[in-house]
Amino acid sequence: MRPSSGVREIGRRAHAALVASEGRLDRTPDTDSSSYAFAHGEPIYITRASATMHPRTVVFDAGERPSPGDRIDVGNLTPWNHGYSTSGSASTATLRSACEAVTRSLWPLPDPPGFARLLIGAVPEFPLDRALPHVRALAAAIDAADPASIYKASLALLGLGRGLTPSGDDLVGAALFARRVLMPSASEWAGGSTLATDVIAAARQCTHPVSAALLADLVTGESFAPLHRLAAAFESGIEDEIEIAARELIGIGHSSGFDMLTGFVIGIAGRGALPPDVAQISHGGTP
Repeated sequence: MRPSSGVREIGRRAHAALVASEGRLDRTPDTDSSSYAFAHGEPIYITRASATMHPRTVVFDAGERPSPGDRIDVGNLTPWNHGYSTSGSASTATLRSACEAVTRSLWPLPDPPGFARLLIGAVPEFPLDRALPHVRALAAAIDAADPASIYKASLALLGLGRGLTPSGDDLVGAALFARRVLMPSASEWAGGSTLATDVIAAARQCTHPVSAALLADLVTGESFAPLHRLAAAFESGIEDEIEIAARELIGIGHSSGFDMLTGFVIGIAGRGALPPDVAQISHGGTP
């Protein structure tokens, strides 16, 4: 059995999966540096590099790496905790001001990728430009706090985009994450977890298994450390902290961090996250 000293840090979900599998991997990573593997049917992220922590991340010491047949002993390890907390009691004015701070932080960027272009009044590149009606529908449903409409708009965005975690998944997941951790009394959450359950079930049918798992984490209020830091900064209203957390978040992946940031802001501000010129752009990006 591989000694636990080979693991430098481990997230809660990765820890639970490896304990349940008695340290066995269903499938080992595909590359030498960082990639997803599976334990007890759950995707976990294996890396030897300095990593942005997530509940599914396992960080190995330099030179260590699981091989087929290895068993990873994590029983004596304490899972990583993001260390940020929110009370869900911030005022609407504080949260809206935080959304404006995020938008201001993006303006110096000449061409942010993914859906983040929406926050600076620009049209995303193809194929995301085709999703503008669905993004507007999601924002309107969030304004109305209507679970059925949020679910319908989310369904149209799931699986949309390129890569292991499509942009639509990141945007929807982060929007629902923001509402769950910062606005838990919103009507779609106060009545129970039906919306979360329905979105998670839909994602399992229409997107990559890894992305579906990460989206499920988002919807239930667990994700990357910078996203939790951003939520805490939003609640405090401290602009410097908001900008630092936003910069950390957009460093994740090629566009995933940008898409999550956009979804997070839409989750709080709804249609107010979309500048008037973008809010009126029709399908395909033609005014």
